[in-house]
Amino acid sequence: MKKDLYEIDRILAMLGEDAQRLAGKTLLWTGTNGFLGRWVVRVIERLNEGVLHRPCKLIAVDMALPDPASPETVTHSSILYHAHDLTQRLWPVVEPLDYVVHMAGIASPFHYRQRPLQTIDVALEGSRSALEIARHHNARYLFCSSSEVYQTATVTPTPETYIGAIASNNDRSSYDVSKLMGETFAHVYHTQFGVNTGVIRIFNSFGPGLVENDHRILPRIASALVHGRPLQVYTSGQLPSRTYCPAVNTVAGMFLALLKGKPDETYNIGMDSPEQTVVELIERISGLLGEPIPHQIVPAPDVYVTEPQRRCPDISKARRELGYELGMTLNEGLLSFFHWACVAYK
Repeated sequence: MKKDLYEIDRILAMLGEDAQRLAGKTLLWTGTNGFLGRWVVRVIERLNEGVLHRPCKLIAVDMALPDPASPETVTHSSILYHAHDLTQRLWPVVEPLDYVVHMAGIASPFHYRQRPLQTIDVALEGSRSALEIARHHNARYLFCSSSEVYQTATVTPTPETYIGAIASNNDRSSYDVSKLMGETFAHVYHTQFGVNTGVIRIFNSFGPGLVENDHRILPRIASALVHGRPLQVYTSGQLPSRTYCPAVNTVAGMFLALLKGKPDETYNIGMDSPEQTVVELIERISGLLGEPIPHQIVPAPDVYVTEPQRRCPDISKARRELGYELGMTLNEGLLSFFHWACVAYK
């Protein structure tokens, strides 16, 4: 189902005149067939429908190409799709590039636990080859990292200066450690070679397009609703708390960091409130939809025992340096997602 244009236009409104920095530019972006990647493609298409003074070009790279029969797929001459296994070195790009973004990754604990080596290789080999391309073209480079690098922060909301303690030998390590190493790659390429690098740490993003088998909490809630089964809420003794960020806010923040971020700087991208447990989130969704969501609290599977107990970003740096403001509320984002999921998950 194509994302409603009003949501894409809200992203453009958050970008404002900064979007014109993309006019006439060429971007290489990995992970464009994933959840957030499809939003990125749609934003570029919309920008080229008369918003930019001159159209930009997107080289969209992913292991799998979008299904031409999918209603989300829009054919646009400014989008060049390339299928590439991102555990392998990217091919040399001949045409000049202005921006390189490495967003590809396996973000769901359910999936990266099953494919730990691929998770590491996508983050590290993808980073190294994307950085080499950015270096060759003197392009701005952005690495999409994760709030997972903070682990269970003792300071919340958590600023970019907080240093978490990441375990190297548990079920989450392949993702957490490789994301942190991707950040290090970006820093080293800046200090050693002068590449204009940046990092964003994405916090719990959701929205239309998040597939049912992702296994994170919002798709699990939606799937339980659609199929009429009780939801299992995992706990290892206490209920973790999170803030949840509509994709509209995440994608706008991503573009702002790419276009306005300072070299060798890191920015939190997410919602700084409300922080709530899964049970509180379920109660909020139930109130919005006007129907109960049956659920039961059960012991967590192994992969969830080591999950961070709190995630809440301090986004004051992004507000100050990027002009990042939240254009969609949590309730608006939840309604948008569940209205989409109730059709898509049937």
